[in-house]
Amino acid sequence: MERALLQGERQAELEQIEAETEIINQLQRKLCELESTIQREKDKEKANVEAEREALERLQDEYNELTNQLHNCPESLREQLQEQLKREAETIEAATKQFEDLEFQQLEKESSLEEERETITQQLLQDRAQYHSSITKRKEKVVALESQASQLGIQATQECERLAKDRSMTLQLLQKEKERLANLERRYQSLTGGKTFPKSSNTIKESPLMVANSTGSLPRNLAATLQDIETKRQLALQQKGNEKHSSLTADISALFPYDTLSLESSDSMDTSISTGNNSACSPDNMSSASGMDALKIEEMEKMLKEAQLEKARLIESRERETQTRKLMLEEERRRREEAEKRLQEETIHRQQLIEKEVKMRARNFSQARPMTRYLPIRKEEFDLRSHIESSGHSVDMCYHMILTEKMCKGYLVKMGGKIKSWKKRWFVFDRLKRTFSYYADKHESKLKGVIYFQAIEEVYYDHLRSATKSPNPSLTFCVKTHDRLYYMVAPSAEAMRIWMDVIVTGAEGYTQFMN
Repeated sequence: MERALLQGERQAELEQIEAETEIINQLQRKLCELESTIQREKDKEKANVEAEREALERLQDEYNELTNQLHNCPESLREQLQEQLKREAETIEAATKQFEDLEFQQLEKESSLEEERETITQQLLQDRAQYHSSITKRKEKVVALESQASQLGIQATQECERLAKDRSMTLQLLQKEKERLANLERRYQSLTGGKTFPKSSNTIKESPLMVANSTGSLPRNLAATLQDIETKRQLALQQKGNEKHSSLTADISALFPYDTLSLESSDSMDTSISTGNNSACSPDNMSSASGMDALKIEEMEKMLKEAQLEKARLIESRERETQTRKLMLEEERRRREEAEKRLQEETIHRQQLIEKEVKMRARNFSQARPMTRYLPIRKEEFDLRSHIESSGHSVDMCYHMILTEKMCKGYLVKMGGKIKSWKKRWFVFDRLKRTFSYYADKHESKLKGVIYFQAIEEVYYDHLRSATKSPNPSLTFCVKTHDRLYYMVAPSAEAMRIWMDVIVTGAEGYTQFMN
């Protein structure tokens, strides 16, 4: 029964493992679908930007062609071409502004897609980790159930072996008793002159039970058997005298040698019979002796029944006591197992809490931001990437910039100085040249401006929203120099924090630092 229950519980755990494995596969498919969806959106936006760039290049080519025609055309057509060139320039300027706006929108959309992907990916990975942990626990439980089932199988095998041994021993005892009974019948026949030993159907049916129980009890129909034996014995006494009587009495007493009560009763019968023989076995005395023997046999049968009832009561009481002790031991074992299980779970939970606390402390320590982080650093052996990572930033997770030991590169949207328009520029922070430069694109072929470290005074977040028509006020920060205030917009919040911490290491124009 216990093995069947264990097998059922094991099967249920295996089904749960399969279900959770299927859920993990579904989460993995969702991750792949998310990646493919985001990649399709990026490709679509890039295609739109490329189309606008090609249109802008065509307008630029047309403008250059008109410019060449202007140099070679006659004076009569020059004024008309100049007007056309002016219109083309305005068209190119509007197309350029539209292209820059589209490019900036594409950058913002990529940033939002990246943030969305990061959030969903973390959630899916967390769910997958939980299911993996659940599957591991269930597998451990299945292993424990299998070990318990194997132990029950071993116990069942041992029990079967023990029962087989008991059965063989019982059969051997039965065979010995049969042989003994056969010997007694042969002796009885030799003593009574060839007469068979009286047998009743009840005796034949109940004697195997007596042998199988091996309790040393006499058969239930002892009175009838002994009555027959006594009748035969009286006849033998009349024929063969006192000598045959004594030998027959000894044989009757030897018929049931393993019961103390029957031996005592046989001794009392021998005593009474021998006393009767002293009076010369007259016919009057024989009838009185037979009546006395019948009374003694009835008394002995009554005592045997009482002894059997007492023995059955003692056996039943002992079995009840054994069963009660067994149940108590089983309950105690179950309580100990539950206590050990609770202790083990509590230990594991405490260990997890300790590990979590240690990791949190290590993380807080690693992310601790010292006050010197907000001061410029002039050391030549200074590692910019290690400094930023030690400040708690995840550089590898920020795809909008390139950070090395001495340089930091990436796109930022900058507000113009005279014309307050926002344009996307490629910025390069170089600790070797001690400059903060920005170019038209990432090829770094057309330099648009340079900010020297000695001119940078402060770097701070635009809390007052003072930037005019910022495309994203929440991602706007300021770089203050001696002669100008630069407003810049980062593609993401993490990129903005990294840029601010990078630029502040070169803020050598900070007045307090110089003092």
